[in-house]
Amino acid sequence: MVLAQLGGSISRALQQMSNATIIDEKVLNDCLNEITRALLQSDVQFKLVRDMQTNIKKIVNLDDLAAGHNKRRIIQQ
Repeated sequence: MVLAQLGGSISRALQQMSNATIIDEKVLNDCLNEITRALLQSDVQFKLVRDMQTNIKKIVNLDDLAAGHNKRRIIQQ
């Protein structure tokens, strides 16, 4: 039951990001905050969640991505 709720929460966060017209820092932060909230409610360790957020922000540097890159796909990966 918990895994189904976690999966649903993560899917909703990614869907909201996919529905955004422009992917910017605010959209990325909102998506990460929703995923973080879902993971913490599922009793995932805070340190793991914080490290995940930090790693995603390092990988998905929106300023460095060229205009031709599909930002949604990069974030979802």
